[in-house]
Amino acid sequence: MSHTDPIPKTLTLPLPPDAGPETDLRFVRTAPRHLVDRSAVAEVLITDWRRLGPDAFRLGAQWPRGHHFYAPIAGTWYDPLLTAESLRQASVLVGQTYYGVPADHHFTITELEFEVVPGVILLGTRPAEMRLEAAATAVRGATRRSGPPTALTLEADLLRGDDFAGAGRLTLRASAPRDPAAGEGGGYPPLPDPVPPAIVGRLDERDVVLGVPRSAAARRGLSWDLRIDPGHPVLFDHPTHEIPGMVLLEAARQAVQAACAPYRVLPVELRSAFHSPLTLDLPCRISATRLPAQDASEDAALRVTAWQSGRLAFDSLVVASLCD
Repeated sequence: MSHTDPIPKTLTLPLPPDAGPETDLRFVRTAPRHLVDRSAVAEVLITDWRRLGPDAFRLGAQWPRGHHFYAPIAGTWYDPLLTAESLRQASVLVGQTYYGVPADHHFTITELEFEVVPGVILLGTRPAEMRLEAAATAVRGATRRSGPPTALTLEADLLRGDDFAGAGRLTLRASAPRDPAAGEGGGYPPLPDPVPPAIVGRLDERDVVLGVPRSAAARRGLSWDLRIDPGHPVLFDHPTHEIPGMVLLEAARQAVQAACAPYRVLPVELRSAFHSPLTLDLPCRISATRLPAQDASEDAALRVTAWQSGRLAFDSLVVASLCD
């Protein structure tokens, strides 16, 4: 994945000739939880969806003003990681509903990138009603005749009312369900002590995914041990054999926050590649590297990586605005 490819600002999604009021979205109830690969109804963001053409879709998502994990940033902005979770849920729903991916398949993010417009994701007096104008730009693997696809890429513009709020691209891999007993092995590595929650923008240490490194050398740099808590109700919404992609995105955000403390950070651009699955039973190291500023703005740019068994498994470029 190239970190230089721009996210398209506008997707051309022609409406079918008979498109009319029925293409308007409703925000009165959530999608069935199995369609977005969630166990808890409270974690479902997608509310409605329409097919506009062969590979064109419109989806609605409601962002709560006070999500218990993806909480507002500095009391001013919606958490931009709601963009990532909306894209993930939209991709799973589109894959199941329109391309025949079975609900019991295992969904894995392989690439994800998004950017947001800070002035459009400000908190309001009501939950934000977001519209995703989406297109499936790559459907790979099995054909529509022979079976469901093994991978799908969804690109989407994100709109709040008539205002452009951001854009994103997500590639999702779908694989057959595994034997529940497979890979359970020797359990989980010891949970490292959390870094102070305030350093990573958290109030509760249970939400901290960065641990104090055991190595004295690692403690002197921007390096941490990943804290894997399979009992976390949001990051581990249901049992899994791998570290979920959203855990790694949260680790990237917390690494940037720790590197930029005491400023609060608002991630405005994120480009991530998930090179290989990370298992739950082995330690994982998170590292961050500051990148030179591209212009005179007050944004900070960092590269965050995840390593396991000496192998680079995750790589993310995060650009964040610094808030007082």
